[in-house]
Amino acid sequence: MRSRHIPFIFTLSLVLIFVLTGLNHALVEPAYQNGLDELKADLQDQGFTSEELTSIFSDSRFQLYPQIVGRTGKGMNYLGKRFGLLSKDSIRRGKSFLTRYSASLKNAENTYGVQKEVIAAILRVETNFGLATGTYPILNSLTTMAIIENRRSEWARKEVAELLKMCKAQQKDPFTIRGSWAGAFGISQFIPSSYVNYAVDGNGDGTIDLMTMTDAMASVANYLKLHGWANDDPDGKRQAVYAYNHCDNYVNAVFAYAKALTK
Repeated sequence: MRSRHIPFIFTLSLVLIFVLTGLNHALVEPAYQNGLDELKADLQDQGFTSEELTSIFSDSRFQLYPQIVGRTGKGMNYLGKRFGLLSKDSIRRGKSFLTRYSASLKNAENTYGVQKEVIAAILRVETNFGLATGTYPILNSLTTMAIIENRRSEWARKEVAELLKMCKAQQKDPFTIRGSWAGAFGISQFIPSSYVNYAVDGNGDGTIDLMTMTDAMASVANYLKLHGWANDDPDGKRQAVYAYNHCDNYVNAVFAYAKALTK
C-alpha cells in the first residue's frame, strides 16, 4: 500500500534543497543585477572566465552595501579632541612605536629617504598602528561602489579588477581581505592598485603582506618617495602625503604628529 506520507516527504525534500542551495548563493537585488552583469562582462574582457566570476559573485559571502555609496572621509578633524591624535597618550604611543621598530624604520628611512616620524604618523592616522584595519570584505565594498552608480564607480571598477587579479596571482580568496568601507586594507590602508604598484617586501621574506608591520612601513615610504617626497623640498613632501589621502586636514595632521614625535 502506498504511504500517504510520500508526497509530503518529497515536497519537503524539494523545499530543503531549495533553501540549502540558496544559502550557498548570494542574492543581488534586481535593481543592481544589470550593474553586476556589466561588471562581470568587463572582467571577462580582462581575462577572467565566466566560471571564475560565477564562483565569486554567487558566493554566499558576497553582498552589497548600498549605505556606503555617497559616504566620504574627507574633511575629518584629525586634530580635534575626539580623534585624539595629539593627546599625551597618542604621542607616547608614537614614540614607543619608533623605539620598538627602530631598526626597520631606520632601514626604510635610509632606503627611501622618508623621515621615520612621517611613516609612523601615517600609520597612526590610518589605522592607529594596526589596531583598526577595517572589517569590511573589500571585494564587497568595491563592487558596491562599482555597480551602484556614483562618483567613484569608474574608479571602483578598476579596483575590483586589480583586487581579483592580485588574488588570482597569489591564489588567495578575495573574501578574506578585509579593510575599510572605501576598499583600503592593511596597516597602511592601500587600495588594490596601490598594493600592486607601490607595496614592497620590507622584511625580505619573499612576500608582501600589508598586515605585517615591516612591509607596511616600507610600503608607505616607497609610496611617498614615488609621489614626490624629497627631504629638501617642503612642497614635494606635502604633495606626496596629499597623494596618499587627498585631504588637507589629513596632510596637516600627519606633519603635526610627526613633529610632535621629534620633541
